[in-house]
Amino acid sequence: MKEKKKNFEAKMERKITFAKERDTRVVFARTNDTHTVLNIIKDADRGIRLARANLLIRYSIEEVLPLLAEYQEAVQKLHEAALKICALTGVPYRPPKGLGLTAAGGDGKVAQKEKLIDARMKMAYEDIP
Repeated sequence: MKEKKKNFEAKMERKITFAKERDTRVVFARTNDTHTVLNIIKDADRGIRLARANLLIRYSIEEVLPLLAEYQEAVQKLHEAALKICALTGVPYRPPKGLGLTAAGGDGKVAQKEKLIDARMKMAYEDIP
């Protein structure tokens, strides 16, 4: 029993340490659906970071950009579903900043994707000296 308590305390200490990090967001997952999405996002975040960091070194633009576009399409669909669910239930929903780019009218889907990819690439490389 003491070992379980020790493991629990170690996990809690680790979570508290992570929560103090600058780039960390604490999310309360109250449904299994949210747990699933968070697990996907955790690994995808690592993969996206590595793909961008190794762009033109280990991975070609032709390999990375279509995958980032596909990921962004999935995020857009998740956004649209969340918007509908929140509208139905009366829960306030505030779209993330990056999704505002997809609302640009008249440019067509291809132009929207290009703008979105450009914006994502700019965000990814802003911190690089």
